[in-house]
Amino acid sequence: MSSADHTATRAAPALRRVSAGPRRAGTWLGAWGLAAALSVLPLWLFWPDPQPRRTAILVALGCALACVGGIAVCRRAAGGRRPYAAISVAEFSGGTAAGGPDAVEPDGPPRVLPSRRGMQARSLAWYLGVCTVLVTLFALVTGAPQRPERMQRIVDAGAEFAVVPIEKAGDVRLHDPSKGHDYYTSTAVVRLAPKAGGRPVAATVQLVTPDRPHAGGKASVLYAPTRPGLGAVAGDERSLGDALDGATMGTGRVWIIGVAWAAGIVLSVVVLSVRRGFRSFSRLGPADRAVRGKCLGPDLWRRDSAEEQCLKIVTASSRTAHFLADVTEEHVPDSLTGQHLWLCWDARRGAGGGRFSAGATPAALVSDDGWVMHGMLKADDAQMLAGEGIAVEKTVGGNSEPRPLRLWDPHSAWLLYVAPSALVLGAVLIGCAALLTFDITGVWRWATGIAGAVAGLALGHVAMNSPYPSAVRSAMSSNGADPA
Repeated sequence: MSSADHTATRAAPALRRVSAGPRRAGTWLGAWGLAAALSVLPLWLFWPDPQPRRTAILVALGCALACVGGIAVCRRAAGGRRPYAAISVAEFSGGTAAGGPDAVEPDGPPRVLPSRRGMQARSLAWYLGVCTVLVTLFALVTGAPQRPERMQRIVDAGAEFAVVPIEKAGDVRLHDPSKGHDYYTSTAVVRLAPKAGGRPVAATVQLVTPDRPHAGGKASVLYAPTRPGLGAVAGDERSLGDALDGATMGTGRVWIIGVAWAAGIVLSVVVLSVRRGFRSFSRLGPADRAVRGKCLGPDLWRRDSAEEQCLKIVTASSRTAHFLADVTEEHVPDSLTGQHLWLCWDARRGAGGGRFSAGATPAALVSDDGWVMHGMLKADDAQMLAGEGIAVEKTVGGNSEPRPLRLWDPHSAWLLYVAPSALVLGAVLIGCAALLTFDITGVWRWATGIAGAVAGLALGHVAMNSPYPSAVRSAMSSNGADPA
């Protein structure tokens, strides 16, 4: 979209808000896709039977792929892809010009606002999805999708552990690791006894023992007494128990994966608290304050090397506050500059000013023409405005007849603006995960996992930057890259 297109978009008065249909479709498809993605990791870690496990995971991945296709179908049915800037500007429409510079000041802000719960749930789902995909890919790559072929044949014939004599040991090597105890590896020939009598059968196994193996010694193996000709696998219940049970990895690695996933969940909640807060901010109470102000348009809040997008608000006493929200100049109409509104915030959060107190507090902008924008207000700005702000419960407007309000939430229409390449990358990611449920070994398994990780990271980058194409092009140009 060119700069002229952006100007036309911002100035166009006839833009219509996205209807509820595409928003609901995006919510349901996103929820189903997230549920499918979340189910893969526990299935991989805890379902012991390899074949049903693979089937269940492929069904889950198929559901996720169907959601990707559903996004494309629903977008086509809604009229095709739309620029995020046009969706964002249209979110301000639907009211009158009551919020202009000559507007009559209302008695006060409303007590009840549209909730931010949907925005919080969407952000949390995104954070959980990212961490789950990365952890799941790592688990798929490092796990074993099925038992080794020889072990599977032995298990099908009735496997048992036994201590058998060593007839010959060769290629004996001593290993002296920097940590742990020395151990020996060797290729040994052991004698397997049939269950119903008969002549013993010789089998070759790869031994790993703490003591040097020798002819006449003993070794623990897994074999099928009814069919000793299938051979044997060296090891005891401790070393082979997980593989014999059909587990994709040992208990230790399961704990590592589980802890990593739990850490990702905790981190997602922490990021949600910082970015959105936990409060729905739908009902203003005694601890909330409000101040009348005028919007000066989009800006950047800067401190040291940190930058955040915001709307700059100036009050009657010429104090300037920075309302943190994901908006740029192309995302708002020209009429927003100079518009009068109410800035409401939670005066409790971050009020202590301690080392571990929150750096921002939930806030909302309430326009005179009915739109409500949720965001955050820096704790410093909240403390600066404390003397000028008034308690919401003391305002007259909160006791008057409630007026209709509409939520500014262009991200709820993500189905319409997300880039087509994101759908392709999503399909590639799902395909890589599906391949990893099969017995791909060695370098090809790692190559598939790395390809999936690259596709996942690229998907995250494309999805996060879909609302800001011009910013991406500018950054690419400044780095000497060709934006095309």
